[in-house]
Amino acid sequence: MEWKFSIMNVPGIFPLRPRFREMVWGGRGLETHFGKGLPEGKSIGESWEVSALSGMESDVAVGPSRGCPLSALIQEHGEELLGIEVFGRYDGEFPLLIKLLDACQDLSIQVHPDDGYASRNNLGRFGKSEAWYVLHSDNGRIALGLKEDIGRAELEQAISEKRIGETIQYRDVSPGDLVYLPPGTVHALCRGVMIYEVQQSSDITFRIHDYDRLGLDGKPRELHLDQAMEVIDFQSKPDVQSLDDDGITLLLEADHFRLERVRMNSGSISHPPCQSFATATLIGGEAVIRSGEAYYNLKKGNTCLISANCPFEMEQKSATSVEYLISSVP
Repeated sequence: MEWKFSIMNVPGIFPLRPRFREMVWGGRGLETHFGKGLPEGKSIGESWEVSALSGMESDVAVGPSRGCPLSALIQEHGEELLGIEVFGRYDGEFPLLIKLLDACQDLSIQVHPDDGYASRNNLGRFGKSEAWYVLHSDNGRIALGLKEDIGRAELEQAISEKRIGETIQYRDVSPGDLVYLPPGTVHALCRGVMIYEVQQSSDITFRIHDYDRLGLDGKPRELHLDQAMEVIDFQSKPDVQSLDDDGITLLLEADHFRLERVRMNSGSISHPPCQSFATATLIGGEAVIRSGEAYYNLKKGNTCLISANCPFEMEQKSATSVEYLISSVP
């Protein structure tokens, strides 16, 4: 179907339908904690909330554009949706990917490349920098970088001797913690942790270690040691941040994305127009999002795409406090 809309009829707010990915390390936590309608009998590790990647592309959940894929919206109204500067900078490509992740087992020890490596090796335009906001932690931890004095030779020897765990720095995490992971950072989400993730629009992962685990197809999952060694930044020493303020809090402004958290206990909060598109994911309570005459009721776990230059208001509707995360391009 070919989608055609007059820009006058395209609302500034687009509630999106998530796409789910079954993973060997996934479970049912996104259903339990966020009310996601997961497919029966599947161990779901990822809910792709906002995506323009082929095969996992978002579409509009409700409203006049219901069923329209994100790529079609961009093709028809790219500058109006993404923002003139963002549209030009990325040549009309959607630059971000927003996910919710539920780790019921440890993920592989892994690393992602930067834009230059991805481009040189025909892996796409974008590498992968990402940020995690911890939503739930059952006494969980994350693998976060390499220990001091671990270089390539030490890491390769540890891998060959099956003692890679001795080289990894682990950190306990709690809800509200923030982690920024630049390309080249060795990392892994571990069992019992659920996160919101904003990242560049890329699905490139180089696995370093995967516990001799079998994939969903019953075969050993592929490792990518040569590529990983080419992209690891052995100087990367990321940290965990904890910010516990109410109201609007800027959590992170990196090269490729900006992340804000909003907490409110009553009333509403107005957001002025932004030169970039934004995404809003409700991670606590119930709310109504409004822009002009358009409004949508949101429950915990719902995500909206908000057009550039579109002011909007979030109004609390639940007895409990409302919390949401806003991602955009700086």
